[in-house]
Amino acid sequence: MGDCKLCGEKAGFLRRLHSKCDSIRANGLQEMTELADRAVMAPNTRETQLRADLLQMAQRSYVRPDSIDSVIAEAWHRAVGDSFSDGILTAAEEARLLEFRSKFAIEGDGVNKSLAALEKGAQDRVMLDARLLALNTSSTYHNLDELQNSVKSLRLPPDEAKRLLVQAWEAAVEGSMEDGILTQAEENALFRYMAYFNLSRDDVEDAHRDLVRAAVIRDLMEGEITYRLNVTDHPFNLQKNEKLVWAFRGVQYIETKTKRERRGTSHGVSIRVARGLYYRPSTFKSRVHEWDENVHVDTGILGVTPKHLYFSGPRKSFRVRYDKIVAYDPFSDGIGFTQDAANAKPKKFVTGDGWFIYNLVTNLSNL
Repeated sequence: MGDCKLCGEKAGFLRRLHSKCDSIRANGLQEMTELADRAVMAPNTRETQLRADLLQMAQRSYVRPDSIDSVIAEAWHRAVGDSFSDGILTAAEEARLLEFRSKFAIEGDGVNKSLAALEKGAQDRVMLDARLLALNTSSTYHNLDELQNSVKSLRLPPDEAKRLLVQAWEAAVEGSMEDGILTQAEENALFRYMAYFNLSRDDVEDAHRDLVRAAVIRDLMEGEITYRLNVTDHPFNLQKNEKLVWAFRGVQYIETKTKRERRGTSHGVSIRVARGLYYRPSTFKSRVHEWDENVHVDTGILGVTPKHLYFSGPRKSFRVRYDKIVAYDPFSDGIGFTQDAANAKPKKFVTGDGWFIYNLVTNLSNL
């Protein structure tokens, strides 16, 4: 006859546990868990009171008193995970979790992992705040001061802190173009952010280029030509008072050329003249076969002005007036055009950014 390991009373033949006692313990543990879960995120949780309440529950539920620390620790780990359920760790949640962990001296397995999660969550929160602030047209320098303090609170090495600010700005530039239009107010906010945090063009090279390009297109759509590119080492012989709106390097110039080839067939029958000697009279018919083929002519610099397209390469250099172009073709990697001439064939500039060159040229040609 065995004794119940929880209540100490007789449990029956070959039994060591009353089902009722086991149920009481399970319910007690559940009650303790729920209390600890509520206490983690509750304001002003007192350590002594929580431990006393948990001890009281343990004593009436056959739960060992030394399991209280593990109940508290498990509740804290769950709270860390739950804080990310809405996608973001707020500053208040982070502060509360760190305070609770310090107050109850939570250590042991999994603590480093949970602390790393909190650290990553804090960085993501500051990153989101920075992205939203960089694009906030009503933001002030006071808001930027607060953001800088948030970044400092992360205690990141200087290069990592700068990387966070750069990534946030780049994300803000991308967000500014989601609706297809970069407003002047958005542009001002983005450059204010750059200036405040001393971000250079080299720090945000690709995103800065995208921002300037979007601003150029916006100005053109509003009927205004802005010269945001300072290029002095170009090879073009510009006309008087003509300035470059943009220049592209490493541009492939491609022409559509007609290829011709004569193809034919012969027919005939071999006639035996003598032993081992044959004569074959035949007829031959042929025709010219033609097809168009894109030919890479040269690679060089493409310049865009309010009136012309300029191209300069090692083998080919020319200038084309917009009013001599009868059609434009958009491509993902460039722009195609056909000039106003008899039997003109399509030509193409491969710049790598079809959206920008097409919108740039077509808007300029319509001014």
